[in-house]
Amino acid sequence: MKTFVARHIAVLVAASLAAMAAVGPLSAQTLDKMRLGYSGTGLNNYVLEMGRRAGIFRKNGLDLEVVYVNSGSLLNQALIAGTFDVSFSQGSESMLAKLRGADMRITAVIANRFNHVYLTAPTITSIKQLKGKKVAVSRFGSGSHFQSNLALKEGGLDPDKDVTVLQIGNSGARMAAILSGTVDGTIIAADFVPRAKKEGFNIVADLADSKIDYPFLSLNMMGSYIDRNPKMVKALIKGMAESITVLQTDTNAAKAVVRSVLRTDDIETADYATMRSIQVLARRPFPTPAGIQTVLDELGKEPKAKSSKFEDFVDLRALKELDREGAFK
Repeated sequence: MKTFVARHIAVLVAASLAAMAAVGPLSAQTLDKMRLGYSGTGLNNYVLEMGRRAGIFRKNGLDLEVVYVNSGSLLNQALIAGTFDVSFSQGSESMLAKLRGADMRITAVIANRFNHVYLTAPTITSIKQLKGKKVAVSRFGSGSHFQSNLALKEGGLDPDKDVTVLQIGNSGARMAAILSGTVDGTIIAADFVPRAKKEGFNIVADLADSKIDYPFLSLNMMGSYIDRNPKMVKALIKGMAESITVLQTDTNAAKAVVRSVLRTDDIETADYATMRSIQVLARRPFPTPAGIQTVLDELGKEPKAKSSKFEDFVDLRALKELDREGAFK
């Protein structure tokens, strides 16, 4: 079944990549081609869009092809199958793959804090009131599932027994599900907070307030790819850091990117999303031991989790070289 799914993803993504390649000719400059798949909405879109608009990735020698996959767990399968060179999603997804035998490594973490909130229907004002209700995640084993479990446990519920978990899709799909009454609660990207409040829904938990370290948004690659392409790994991380710098220092450019990505002219939404980006994104994108431990604690049921350590999940060679070169100053 996994092989079939991976092949199906590869066919769909190949078609998307071919369509993207037909958009226009490449620059005369010699660029290294890299295929990046990403999941989720919000922060990763802003960083990628800023890098594209400002020509930051091309300036660093990369012709970066970007394709969206609507679940981190599906994205993992595509990365393992070789459809992508890098996945841009939550670190918990990469760590779960590593615990289950794939040589997937985190090469950088551009956000070491949560950025999601827990949203509930207007009649529900606390997480405990979700007992016996339906809640949404993107897919089982995804970063949204991981965060949902944390929020539910923090609110006093057992996510395996007290709620029915439905696989709905990304934050936009989960927002639609709660608006329609299909579910009573969901973890969701913070960018949707202004709209949710206008609709009368409740934010019963803001995970950013927890101050818990967590590899919220990471660059994940297979070990063999890192070994073969150290220059390209460095170029991607450097480009990400430079994109983040622009987002955090040029408010007008940042808001333009947010409005474009979210396809909205709502001032409150653009202001709120920009503010969260400034708070959460890290210009010096090192993973933290505490963040890796947060994931290991939650994945305690995995046979190898208790004996694993920070070094098992990260590859810091490119980051350390860039740091020595002053790339993050």
